[in-house]
Formats: sequence, C-alpha cells, structure tokens
Amino acid sequence: MGKSSKPVIGYWHYMGLYTGECAGPADVLFTVEAGGEIAWEGEQWGSGAISIDKPNLFGGEKKEGGIVGTLNVRMGEATQLPDPYLQAQVPGPWPAARGLVTTVFDGIVGAMNPYLKLWTKCWGRWHAGWKVAVWEPDLCKVGEGMNAAHIFFDALTDSDAGGGFDPSQIDVDVLLPVAQQLYDEGFGLCLGWSRSTSLRAFIATLCDHVGGQWYEDPRTGKFGLTLFRSGYDVDDLDVLDASNIIGVDSWVSPQLDGSINEVTVVGLDCFTNKEISATYQNLANIQAQGRVISDKRQMPGLWNKDLVNRVAARECLAVSSLPQRIKLRVKRDLWGIKRGDRRALTWAPRGVAKMAVQVMEVDEGTETDSVITLSLVEDVDGMAQTSYVTPSQSVWVPPATAPVPVPHQQLLESSYRDLAGFLSTADLQALAITSGYLIALGARASGVAFGIDLATRTGAAEFHVRGSGEFCPTGTLAALLTRGGGTIAIEDAIGLDEVAVGDAVLIGDEQMRITSIDLDTGEFGVARGCVDTVDVEHSAGARAWFIDAGFAADPTEYLQGEEVDAKLLTRTSRGSLDLDDASTLTLEIQARQALPYPPGKVRLNGVAEPTSVSGVLTVTWAHRDRLLQADQLIDTEQDSIGPELSTRYALRFLNASEDVLIERQDVDGATADVALNHTGAVTMELYSISDNGSSLQRHRRTFSYTPPPGITESSIDAPTWTPTVTVIDGNDP
Repeated sequence: MGKSSKPVIGYWHYMGLYTGECAGPADVLFTVEAGGEIAWEGEQWGSGAISIDKPNLFGGEKKEGGIVGTLNVRMGEATQLPDPYLQAQVPGPWPAARGLVTTVFDGIVGAMNPYLKLWTKCWGRWHAGWKVAVWEPDLCKVGEGMNAAHIFFDALTDSDAGGGFDPSQIDVDVLLPVAQQLYDEGFGLCLGWSRSTSLRAFIATLCDHVGGQWYEDPRTGKFGLTLFRSGYDVDDLDVLDASNIIGVDSWVSPQLDGSINEVTVVGLDCFTNKEISATYQNLANIQAQGRVISDKRQMPGLWNKDLVNRVAARECLAVSSLPQRIKLRVKRDLWGIKRGDRRALTWAPRGVAKMAVQVMEVDEGTETDSVITLSLVEDVDGMAQTSYVTPSQSVWVPPATAPVPVPHQQLLESSYRDLAGFLSTADLQALAITSGYLIALGARASGVAFGIDLATRTGAAEFHVRGSGEFCPTGTLAALLTRGGGTIAIEDAIGLDEVAVGDAVLIGDEQMRITSIDLDTGEFGVARGCVDTVDVEHSAGARAWFIDAGFAADPTEYLQGEEVDAKLLTRTSRGSLDLDDASTLTLEIQARQALPYPPGKVRLNGVAEPTSVSGVLTVTWAHRDRLLQADQLIDTEQDSIGPELSTRYALRFLNASEDVLIERQDVDGATADVALNHTGAVTMELYSISDNGSSLQRHRRTFSYTPPPGITESSIDAPTWTPTVTVIDGNDP
C-alpha cells in the first residue's frame, strides 16, 4: 500500500477584478490596500502594470493567504484602448473607459476565506483630467494637495462638475495672486467631489477651507476668489459712511455669554484615510465666561496636521472674537460692489469712526430699485485697526409705533389641504369645482407690529378689508436646494421660534413638511413635494414661508378665472397702514382646491433622476388623492394613496426645443412603457387629470435618450383610462 496523500484543507482563490475607481484621468497611484493591509505602495505615474507579490498578506497558507498578481492601472487617457485581459475573458467589444480611472487585476486574491477583502487605493491628480489646458501648472501642486485656486478654476471649467464655463469667464488677473499666495502658504487641498454635490456647494466648501469668498463680478461677469487675510491698512479701503448709506436694517453685536471659545477642526489624511483633528481655545473668552463652549468643523480637504492646526487657530479666532454683523441699505451708486470686498465702515450713531468689514452678500434688488442691500461682517484681521468715537448724543431712539409696509409678502390660492383644516366635511363636499379662496403671507414689518389686515377687490372696485391674521415666519435659503434634498439652511430669519415639526414650509411654488428643526444652526429637515406640488430645485436666496405659523385669509368665494387684487396692511397700536402706502398684489383664481394632486414617487427605470436612458423606458409613480389626504402633508416619496375618482395620468415627451415627441392623456394605473424614435436630450412631463381639470404642477425630468434598435415609431404602452358612468335617479349625470 502506498502512502495516503495529504488532505486538502482549503484553496487559493484566483480572480480577475475590474474596478472603476473615479473620474479621470488621474496622475499617479500611491498605494493599494486590501483588508486594511498595504499590498503595494510606491508611485505609478500614468497607465501601466504593477506587480503585487504579497502571498502572506493575510497570514499565508495557514490563514487567509495573500495577494499575488498583476494590476493594470488605467488612468483613463484620451488614447486609452480596451484592456486585453478583459477582451480575452469575454469576447466582444469592450469600452475603452476613457475619462475613467479603472484597474484590472489578474491573480490570487486570498485563500480559505470565500469572501473577497475590501480593496482601497490612493490616487493623486494635479495636471491630468482638466477639461481645458492646465492653468498656471507650476503653481498647481502644493505638497500632496492641489492649489485651492486651481481647484476653483478646474471646477468652473469642468462640465462634469456642473461648471463648463469658458476660461475667459474667470478673472485670472485676480486669481493669479491668490494662487501665488496659497502656494507660498503651502495651502494645498485634497478635496474630493461627488456628483451629488452641486458646483455652488462644492466651491462654498472650498472657500470654507481656505478662508475666502468667491464671487461673480457684476461689472465684468467674471468669476473671482478673494482670501481673507491680514496685512492691509484700513485707511486704504473704500469708505461706507453717511454719504452712501441710506439706512441700517440690523446691527448685531454678539454677546460674550454663550459665544464659542473652543473650535475643533477635523481633516482627513489622504494616505491613511484617517481623521486628523486639532483643537484651539480662546483662553481669555473661556476665563471671562467661566466655561468652555465647543464647536466641531469637518474639513476633509485638509490632509496634514499642519494645515489642520492653522485652520483650527483661524476658525477659533474668527468666532471667539465676536465680530459684529451688519445689514445696510446703500445708494445704487455703489453698484459693482461684490462679495468678498473689504470696506471701511464709518457710522457715528454707533460710535464707529472706522471699522474694517467684509461684504458677505449683495442684494441688488430689481432694476427699478434705488437701493442695494449689503450683509457685512466685521473683519477679524482688521479689528486691531478699528477706532471708535463717543457719540455726541444718546444713540437710543424710541421705537416708532406707526405702521410701516410689510417688507416681504406673497399672495397664493388656498389648496384643498388649507380648506380641509378649517371647513367641516359637509362644507368641503359643498365646494363648487370652480371656486377658489385667497391666502396672504407677510413678514413682520417691525417689532411693534402685531398683525396684518387683508384688503381685496376685483376689477375697479374699492379695496375692502376682508380678513386679518398673523405675520408668517420667513427667511431665505442659505444655499442651493437641489431636487431630492432633505435639509434647508435658513438665514435672515424672522420669527422662526414659532415654527414646529410637522408644519408646512413654502419655497417658490413647492410645499414641504418640516421633519426636524435646529434653531441654533438655522437648519430644517424637510420632506419634499407635499400637497399638490412637486419636488423642484430652488436657488440660494429663495424665500421660505412657514405658512402654518401665520397667514391672513380672505373668506370670499371667488370664481375660476377672476383676477383678485390684494393689499397687506400692518397693524400696530396706532392702527393699520394706509391703503395708499401698501403695494398691490394680483392673483388669478385657478380653482386650485378642486384640481387633482400630481402623482408621487416618480421613477424612470427605477431611478429618480437618471442622466441617460437607453431602450424602452419604464415610468412608474404612486397615486395621490386630495380627498383622502385631507389636511395631511403627504410628501412625494410616500407610497400610493387613492387615486381620486376619475383620475388618469398624462405623459408627454419633449425634445431639446420643447417640441412634443409623443403624448398620452388617458393613462390608467401607475406605470407606462415608453419607446421613442429620437436620440438626444428628452424632457418627460407627468401629471394628473380628472374631470375637474389638470394638476396644478407637473413632474419634469430631463435626460439623454438612446432608442431601442429598429424602432420606427414612438409609443407609450399603458392601460387606457375608461370613464365610469354612474346612474343617479334613473338619469345619466
């Protein structure tokens, strides 16, 4: 008998791995890790093959093996060809993956353990992947990071990042000294961008990292970047004083009590992918308050300890120095002033002889406005140069009690939800399908105002006060709100302490439901596209109305098609604002309360926001029912409710010129299959129709479309809606 063979206790696992890494091209690969262990490290510049020989990485034969094989690094250059290994494994055409960083591995990936270890890689990019010629390449690479000015330039000219601007639209004369200063400071960033981040949000994050402000110059239309640094003389700055200031809307001097005196900044080591943190304190502030009040700031673009330390010191100084915040109305002669500008502010009523301030926001109003509104903050770097004078008389002014015009106002038609919250079931059922009612929203005009009257008329009739109500809490969006976004940040707020979770907020024409509130940061969680509205994008500066907390209603029943004029009259202890001093708002009645709600939970091939679609497109949605929903705030992502009797759906598809490619207005159910004989940009519109009319708003989705092979005619395949006839007392209705 021969010897018995050794038993098999496990197997080495060979595998081919094709991995998409990031948008490209990239410059260099630094490390390859698997299961938290370094499988390879070095510098692979450009595309090429590297050999990995780590058979004992996970413990060798006695444990989980290691990694041995060849890794083809594909940087995504314009000349890149399909990978030979992949073509050999699966015959047929393979994409070259130009513009994408990919890797192809062939070899051993482990042993014993049937589960693949998680692979991670560290890439570097400075000069590769630009959509235009690299701007000032000698200043681009700062340490292992990229010059923040170059990131700014690259993002603006990169269409994939939401930019796509021509380099001529960037003020390089301004940007070059900024780039030189950041280079001299060693201020390079390793700041990643993802497709879910808008260009505006990404650049705002960039500015937070470097301590600066971006702007679009109103005179030239060019983009620029300003750094907030010391080293200037306040006497050299242009002056804001009584000669060009029309009025002071607000002047906030932060109080010591409760102010932040400790800041922790958290960065991210680009090689180890581990957090780096530094904490700085204002000891004088801590001693004065007798306590530590901390704040943490995430800044993932800071890739080394030195940068994290410097930024932590800067941020701690900025908040703990208690800079004053001012809002001014100035003459239109100052048109051309922009965000990031510095000015020397002189204002005797506050005892300020000369104070360096930074312009944070500019509201130029409309073409007919005679004023410009500036939001300013005291420049921390110039505080040592601030001088004061003693006012010649008391700065206290008794409050004015006369009513003044409402500063912000809006007129809208009541939705079915609004009426369901106040009317009985019988009154709701008695509503005519051609009737409509008004709601008016107004921001508090002054601290002494306690309400508003609503005066209305139709035609040339006289205005009469029809109702009264409370001021509506309001503010503006601090940043762009994209479709699907669930958090809003509110600034310039008035009365937000009256708002509660579950209330409705109106931004533009979209109603949302508040899901969370943080009054300290001004952030609100929201559920989108409630009642009869759809989820759309809203720009920074858009006004938000917290409509459940205050409004004025007109109980008059108006008819569809009527135009109603309205005036909001502030009420104080001295009476109501004169009609002649109030502006006129006009609204055409649409009988909104009777219209069907648009569908919710819209998906195209299962995706809410596809950028491209090929072949047959499957559109799905969820039903909505205004009668069943009553006074509830049902958001667009909730499942089906209803639908309301006689509801059917309309689908239409438009080309880039808004010409109709195909349309159906009799779709039953909640799904449709669409095939278009069209290649290129397509916009889909989806809305509801009932016997009362079409939904107030429509869902719109724009994407790139490629038709299925051999199609000769566009089609929408969906069940056809068939009306139901009900017999009442033996007569057809």
